[in-house]
Amino acid sequence: MTAPTGQLVRLFDEYREHYGARPDPAGSRTWLLKYLSSGALVAFVANRDDEAAGLALVAPIPASQRLGHFWQLRDLFVAPRHRRVGVGKALLKSVCGAAQENGAARLSLVTESDNGAALELYANAGFEPVSGYTSMSWSPRAESDGFADR
Repeated sequence: MTAPTGQLVRLFDEYREHYGARPDPAGSRTWLLKYLSSGALVAFVANRDDEAAGLALVAPIPASQRLGHFWQLRDLFVAPRHRRVGVGKALLKSVCGAAQENGAARLSLVTESDNGAALELYANAGFEPVSGYTSMSWSPRAESDGFADR
């Protein structure tokens, strides 16, 4: 994809607003263009009633141990007016099929532990919780390099 469609940009901006970001269609377009055109992300869009109803963004990730790659579902969003009619399920099915066709070793995702609707959708599609790992994050801070002197 060389340029995100207007419908994808509108839906992506709505997704960002859903999670508290300020509307920024120009910024959303620029961001999508950067990551979609570089291949860092792959976009899937579900349409309903001639309208973009849902989106999924996937990041292909190198899998060094397998000398291959896997896909990580980064974002899945269904516009509130299109929920509970199968849009999320259709999107997820499309993403899973494309991952398989692309030779991905697996499709992984992270979601909030209190997002019951998403957890149910993923479990019904065959996703299983991963145990034995701890999710951690590091953020650069001006006052510290993040490394404690011990």
